[in-house]
Amino acid sequence: MSRLHVRVRVADEHYALAVGDVLEVAELGDVTPVPGAGAAVLGVRNLRGQVLPVVDLATVFELPPAQPQRIVIAERGGLRAGLAVDAVVGVEELPEASEKVDSRHLAGGALADGALVGVVDVGSVLAAVVESNAP
Repeated sequence: MSRLHVRVRVADEHYALAVGDVLEVAELGDVTPVPGAGAAVLGVRNLRGQVLPVVDLATVFELPPAQPQRIVIAERGGLRAGLAVDAVVGVEELPEASEKVDSRHLAGGALADGALVGVVDVGSVLAAVVESNAP
């Protein structure tokens, strides 16, 4: 398994997504609210003809409201969504996620540059969004 990750900032905290789960990074753009959608769903966005749900990672991780500027298009297990983040910090190798964390949406924490970086379990995040929006 590759240790290469896309590192992002959400509400002044750092997270990382495995490069294998990331399709692309785009501007937040115009997001259309969806009545009745779960709290973490900001709405939907048309990205080159494909309508994608846009998920607010700050809400998923129960952080203070953030100012998302970018979306990371992520896919796992046939589910795809745009994950709204404040900024994309870069693409880099992270050490093994050896720190325990208290979130079902994180695979662990890795120490990088003296800071704890939460490694996002993309499959868990996308499944939770589907669950919370099921009728």
